[in-house]
Amino acid sequence: MKNRLHAFLIHLLLSAVIAAVVMVIVFGVWYPAPLHAAVGVTEIFLLLMAVDVTLGPVITLIIYKPNKPSLKFDLAVVALLQLCALSYGVHTVFAGRPAFIVFSKDRFEIARASDLDANSIAKAMQNGNQAAVVGWTQPRWVAAIKSPDPKRNQEILFSALQGGPDWPLLPELFVPLAQAKAQILTSAKPLQELRELHSKDDSLKLLAERQDSEAKWLPLRGIANNMTVLVDPDSAAVIDILDIDPWNATVISSK
Repeated sequence: MKNRLHAFLIHLLLSAVIAAVVMVIVFGVWYPAPLHAAVGVTEIFLLLMAVDVTLGPVITLIIYKPNKPSLKFDLAVVALLQLCALSYGVHTVFAGRPAFIVFSKDRFEIARASDLDANSIAKAMQNGNQAAVVGWTQPRWVAAIKSPDPKRNQEILFSALQGGPDWPLLPELFVPLAQAKAQILTSAKPLQELRELHSKDDSLKLLAERQDSEAKWLPLRGIANNMTVLVDPDSAAVIDILDIDPWNATVISSK
């Protein structure tokens, strides 16, 4: 039993180290805070890690016998299965990462890598659109603008009405965020307005900590949760993302 426990602890330690490295990559690179909450990946990924970290060592605890002829083979199979499960989970999380945060019309939207329209990606690459290149690390900030082809705009409109991809999922429309400066500043609202909207809930504490009182804000539509993007009132550069749902503010009674 002592040997089994020793093997279990070693396997558990190795699994925990690998899981810690993966978590740093996922939450530090692919889903930087608070985007992991906006996409809704946190609970699913942590559950996946918990199962993967514990299941392999538990199986090792059950099958480990020092003098067993097939012990090395059995342990190799357990490690391989554990690695396959981890690889599948990491691949799924990687495919669903926020590849772009897209300014579209009057808001920002998260565009996951798996949701981007493949034909639009191909078209963007053919046109040499560097703003549409999907990165391997943190999401890129871009803007989506109308196509110069009116016929294409009409196609996009009809497709979106039928449930197809809209502007934020069509990389052919992406341009550097700076090109949408005027539209961003026109759509952005004063930070004081956000404070008034959230004067009755816990978000006011987060807003009270902000030193950039002159900043403006725009909503960020997430997959699981909505957020707020702060932008510079002069340059329209992104300052920060706040874990505040601007569309779910406590209603202030006028009575």
